[in-house]
Amino acid sequence: MADTPHKTIDIRRDGLLRRIVMAAEPIVVLDAVAGMGKSTLLSQLASHLQCRIWRSARSPGEDDFCDGVLLWDLPPDTLEAEIPAIWRDEGRRVVIAKRPYTRLLGLDRAIAYRKALCLGAQDLCFSRGELEATCGRAAVGPLLAETGGWPFLVGLFSRASREEAAVTRFLADDVLSETADFELVQLRLAQQAAKPAAKAKEAVPAYLQASGIAGPLATAVDMVLAERLEDGTRVPAISTAYAAHGMQTEAIAVLQRAGLHELAVRAFIANFGRYYIFFHGSEAFDRVLAGFPAELAAQNEGIVTALAMQALKRGEVLRAQRLLADCYGSRANNVLKVLSDRAAFSAAFRSFRLVMLIYEDVVLGDDLLEQATTLLSEFPLDADLERGSIYNSILEFYIRRRRFAVAQDIADRALFHYERAGVPLLCFYINLHQAMMHLMSGDAVRARRNAVDAAEQLSRVPFESPMDARLLALLQACVEYEDGKPEPLARFLTSEMDDFSHGEIWPSLIEFALQYGSQALSEHFSMIAARGFLDRWRAYQVYNRQFRLMIEVRDAVILQNGNRWQEAAEKLAAVQARINRTWVEAAVDELTRLQDRDEIALAVVWLRHIVFEMPGRVHLDRQLTALASNLNLTGRQRLCIEVWQAYVARRRHNLTSARAILQKTFENAARLGTIAPLSEERQFLRELTGDRRISDFLQTTPTSQQILRRLRDTGLPNTPLGEKNGLTRRETRLLLMIAEGASNKFIAHALGLSEATVKFHLGNLYRKLGCSRRREAIIAAKALGVIS
Repeated sequence: MADTPHKTIDIRRDGLLRRIVMAAEPIVVLDAVAGMGKSTLLSQLASHLQCRIWRSARSPGEDDFCDGVLLWDLPPDTLEAEIPAIWRDEGRRVVIAKRPYTRLLGLDRAIAYRKALCLGAQDLCFSRGELEATCGRAAVGPLLAETGGWPFLVGLFSRASREEAAVTRFLADDVLSETADFELVQLRLAQQAAKPAAKAKEAVPAYLQASGIAGPLATAVDMVLAERLEDGTRVPAISTAYAAHGMQTEAIAVLQRAGLHELAVRAFIANFGRYYIFFHGSEAFDRVLAGFPAELAAQNEGIVTALAMQALKRGEVLRAQRLLADCYGSRANNVLKVLSDRAAFSAAFRSFRLVMLIYEDVVLGDDLLEQATTLLSEFPLDADLERGSIYNSILEFYIRRRRFAVAQDIADRALFHYERAGVPLLCFYINLHQAMMHLMSGDAVRARRNAVDAAEQLSRVPFESPMDARLLALLQACVEYEDGKPEPLARFLTSEMDDFSHGEIWPSLIEFALQYGSQALSEHFSMIAARGFLDRWRAYQVYNRQFRLMIEVRDAVILQNGNRWQEAAEKLAAVQARINRTWVEAAVDELTRLQDRDEIALAVVWLRHIVFEMPGRVHLDRQLTALASNLNLTGRQRLCIEVWQAYVARRRHNLTSARAILQKTFENAARLGTIAPLSEERQFLRELTGDRRISDFLQTTPTSQQILRRLRDTGLPNTPLGEKNGLTRRETRLLLMIAEGASNKFIAHALGLSEATVKFHLGNLYRKLGCSRRREAIIAAKALGVIS
């Protein structure tokens, strides 16, 4: 075979020759790549018919026919030739051999009139019968598997030495050089697939699926593709081919490697720019952004906002702000100016700047909400990504304001647009927010349903997203924790928390993590573990005021739960805020009107301290009622306040009220499927459930029985630890206070006693613990588990 490095084995193609000669159509076209034996067949046909072969790109004339027969072998470099209409006349026989890229003018018309027959690569391959006649029945199976019957390969693989380098060069020069860019990319992608799907296999021509050339073919494909990518004029077509096969990242990368950055930017923006990460994943997003030169960040809005998004997803809020300032100046970080200046900033940039608020240490006021709502009107109803993102930003605003009913409506709108845009990862975030809202509201039943929806959405994401998998794991663990199962959350905190805290964080998420993480560690490990957990967050979020305040409040609660009330009060007193102990002690109706999340948190924790320290204080019951009626409270906070109300009622010997409040609280908790808020109030519930007159009353209803059982299963004892060790309530209180380092004078002032009375009670305390001094009493109390 003249156009291959090896001759095919000598097989008489009687069946194929007969088909060509006996064809009803006067014109037969052998249309296949090199190596299919077209020229060999023409030679055999010429020998059989005793005629010559015309080898030229020029159409032969009438004189070139031999007894009405024409054999025409078009040279490999022929791009176009013509079939004269007269050849369709009866009595003529024309056989043409050509390459697939050679265009035959008039062929389509001849086929339409049933005057032409095309035989392709599959027709020219050796049949099993032909190979059996020469190689024997035993050898034909392996030979067909390796060669697919391709004449060139049959000739090559029948030899002892296969010369793979020659095969590779032949495939590159004589076969793949004829392949269009689209098919070449398709072939490469099919080879790269570890387990090629049926669709990918169909993309590979049958004659190239022979197992014996898998290695040389892969090398040849890479070789040809690399050669074409060196030609700048061919790169855009190859990029288009990658994009057509769904390989958007590779499509952009080939443009970047060729230095065609303007085209690469256009392709990136056409694929949703900063939203690219949600369609293709962080790895692809990082790869694309790394391919752009640094100067583009200062020139192109789409690139700079994408780089800022990349920083936000890594938890680097300050870097995102710096990127915007470098491009637009310091005004880019004044959110109100950006949102109100339509002339200086595009709607897309203002939309992104609004999204950044989710991550920033910014107080979200009504003016920002108004600007955000106005921005919606600048986008058409089908701009799903932009409208969904704006709703997502507004959602954070309402979550921080604790307006969960409105937030739920906003979340539904965001979810509608994200689902219509076909981005399951963004839908996952909305489901996550919904679950978090329900957990904050104390509704674990609905939170569980949202967690199931979130898991389903994340399973539809077509790429790996480890950080989002951690978010889902945290959510699922918190839902289980509400059901009285601490093990999943404990596992998460010990194995995943460090990676989680270094990633994408926004205020409502960190509040969620701080609440559950610190509570679980303090209840099921130790106070030291819980405070160490909070200290790690302090290190990660040192520049964020909102996060610092959340951490300080949670730290105070952990100290309170560990019976270190004085230390908790000192920590709260150090917080620079309008809401302090003096404000809380004087407030009644003001507690109802609080709106800011952080101010409410401070008021709640200070009031908790006052309830424990001075349950008989005048107007305390009115203060608790006022705060409980605040519409901006979370359901968790309201459950806690109800426990304190029951505690205060008992201390004032109003058992009827204490029992009624506690029964209602337990019934609400059972209906909502939540236990964690009550579990954290064990300091107060110990005394309440330790009173037989209250516990016996609670046992009369199944729902209260269920909550009591679950609380005891999670560690709430039937009686206070102090009483188990023979200590009175006052002696237990004295022990807690001296453990915090309180002096006799301080204790006397706090409890309204004389110093002599304090000394008397301390003497009884030392005697019961078998010691004679404060230090020994504290050691004994820790050993008995009275204090942490």
